[in-house]
Amino acid sequence: MNKKINILLILPLIFLLFACAPTTTTSEYLDLDYSDFSGQFIEITDEQLSMPYNDYYIYYYGPNCGACNEIKPILLDTLYRAKSTTIYFVTVFSINDLHPDSGVKGTPTIIRVTDNEVSEFYEGATNILAMLDQIN
Repeated sequence: MNKKINILLILPLIFLLFACAPTTTTSEYLDLDYSDFSGQFIEITDEQLSMPYNDYYIYYYGPNCGACNEIKPILLDTLYRAKSTTIYFVTVFSINDLHPDSGVKGTPTIIRVTDNEVSEFYEGATNILAMLDQIN
């Protein structure tokens, strides 16, 4: 009789353990970090508007920027999959990391550079996410 009672008490506990087990969610985005884009960083401020291409994008981000971290999975996934778009990255620690002619005042910001001049400007997470369909 005791065995039956024990089994009746244990079965619901086992059910609860498995029913409440955490589920793993898979993201539709690749698990990328900035380090996956080696060779695409501009570290010399004066070179930001004079890279060897006539048409490219620069993404300015800060390591401690909340908005940058929020859009990071979507942004990096899109940029990683881009086939015909050239993109560079600038890690912004201070105002000295921004080319004075870029117009960039904060992060996150993406600019498009055409013939050594800023031709498009997207500032803030919402504007950047909206323009990502241009990246291919």
